[in-house]
Amino acid sequence: MKKENFLRQFVKEQEYLAIKLYNYYETAQDYEIVSFTEEFYTPNFWKKLGEKFGGVNVVCDGVFVDSDRRQIAFIPDSFMNENDNLGFENNENDLENFRFNQNVIQFPNKLLKIAIDSRFYGYLHKDFLGSLMGLNVKRELMGDLIIESCDKKDKRIFGYIPVSEKIVDYIISELKQIGRATCEIEVVDIKDKNNLPKYKYDDKLITVQSKRLDSIVSTITNLSRTKVIEPIEKGQVLVDYVEEKDKSKLLEIGSLITIRGFGKYKLFLDKGETKKGKERILVKKYI
Repeated sequence: MKKENFLRQFVKEQEYLAIKLYNYYETAQDYEIVSFTEEFYTPNFWKKLGEKFGGVNVVCDGVFVDSDRRQIAFIPDSFMNENDNLGFENNENDLENFRFNQNVIQFPNKLLKIAIDSRFYGYLHKDFLGSLMGLNVKRELMGDLIIESCDKKDKRIFGYIPVSEKIVDYIISELKQIGRATCEIEVVDIKDKNNLPKYKYDDKLITVQSKRLDSIVSTITNLSRTKVIEPIEKGQVLVDYVEEKDKSKLLEIGSLITIRGFGKYKLFLDKGETKKGKERILVKKYI
């Protein structure tokens, strides 16, 4: 795909990241080397690449299972043919089946564990992310942030976030507190991904006339389809992290929907049709 055609797939606000992504691809293609992004890309980017882009293999890694933000590796066929034992598989949902030799291919990221004492205040996701962003670190150099609480006696909260290798030392050196709470930071071993923190969801089975955006948003929020048109048209609804103002857009299973004031949801599984021909979808709400 030509560069200009590739860039047309993304909104103007994301052109900088799109250009960088295409440059990583060109490096892999022109020099026949593995090319990694330093940035963690949201689903609207890596979904468009698929398993192969312009003759180059594509593998993504966000550290966590089902991660939204992922670093991307472009891997030429010549490299894979010389390393058949790598067993590359690009699973869209997770990397459990992606069996690569860590000594040969290793994504340029580290997982940080940030611990704070929360006995005086209930710190949230926004508090952790706000403190990290306060270091003037670009959001795209950090992956998903997962918060875990200890038992009531311990009173500690942990924030886990993968970051680009280039900013690891800076964060460890400069991040002293989350809000008003002093924090401790350590680098976590990520060899066994099954033991890492996982997203927590509330499951909801919805029934809709179709997978139109307005129909799904209406059902999730319990608002009429008429009332959800305004927030959609005002850009208050994101699909795969991008504003979607077309109320009639048909969504796919796996799409992420963020609705301002209502949270983030994933269309997780198609459960078939009802006797009246309506569609049944399992939706997971991030908690």
